Amino acid sequence: MTLNVVDLSNNNGSKNIVDYPADAYMFKATEGTGFVDCYCDPFVQQAVNAGKPFGVYHFINGEDWKAQTDFFLNNVQGYIGKGILVLDYEMYGRQGTGVLKQMLDRIQQKTGIKALVYTSASVLFEEDFSEIVQADYGLWVAAYQSEFPAIKHWPNAVMWQYTSTPHDKNYFYGDANAWNAYANAGKGKDNDSADSSSEIPTPSKHDNIIAKSPVKKNGNYLAKLEVFNEFSLGVFRGAGWLVPQNGAQPFNHGYIFFMDAENPKLELGRCESKRLVREDVNKAYKIPEGMPLGLDGTMDIKKFAGRKCFIKLRRTNDPKGDVIDGQTIDIDFPEYVLTIPKR
Repeated sequence: MTLNVVDLSNNNGSKNIVDYPADAYMFKATEGTGFVDCYCDPFVQQAVNAGKPFGVYHFINGEDWKAQTDFFLNNVQGYIGKGILVLDYEMYGRQGTGVLKQMLDRIQQKTGIKALVYTSASVLFEEDFSEIVQADYGLWVAAYQSEFPAIKHWPNAVMWQYTSTPHDKNYFYGDANAWNAYANAGKGKDNDSADSSSEIPTPSKHDNIIAKSPVKKNGNYLAKLEVFNEFSLGVFRGAGWLVPQNGAQPFNHGYIFFMDAENPKLELGRCESKRLVREDVNKAYKIPEGMPLGLDGTMDIKKFAGRKCFIKLRRTNDPKGDVIDGQTIDIDFPEYVLTIPKR
């Protein structure tokens, strides 16, 4: 599931969010050490009254990183634990990813929350974000194009800003529960303001095994499972790619299947992937530029508590994800199993 998200600031004309229909909202809160966006709090209050998930971001400039971080937190105290926190890393505010990580770490130390990083897709290829990724900070990526952009360091993004016309619009990859989990991301049970039911998992040995898993082959097709975890409370996520080789057909639709590990032919559920372009994969496997062969999807698995499941990646010409002879390819990953937790 995805949410349609609009992000707003004082640069937008109207102060009424009804003029910007969306499932959720992001608002500019602060910049540097002296600017507070006067539109922010009215926007937040409208979002809360409308029952819409929201988040707030700080635009980093060239001033002292510690002073900026504290300025941001001092001005969003009332939103902490309720909305997603974000650091906007672009333009003249790029002091290096080492400084960016210090800001992220300081936010977590002071609030118990892991903020997201907002930046352009091109910046991911200009600087090394690996330590930030290893510390489990999520990505909100900007790239104004019709297909999900090629990215680096992160296997996938939490949110994608795909246009600025007529205002900034985004896709958030999850539902309202996932959004709320990011608003509380990283909080421990000993934190008084934390809601343990909204926690999302941090990287584990399992995640690292999945990320480093080998490419699999089925005939003239290759596939890689890159993500398989509990994305938010009661929601499993599978992501990766499946590409043709030797002139094989790519097929039009990509699906992620969640299969019963104890009865491998039994489907627990499926999710159609958005058309994700993975130029890193296309380049590596000599796929024409722009082909959307990446796969990413989530499924609410709470009703299957206690069952074990694995991921099947499928490309097919059937829009519902079913098998068509000669027009479907499956690659299964039964060696990677997760037990759906009982809560």
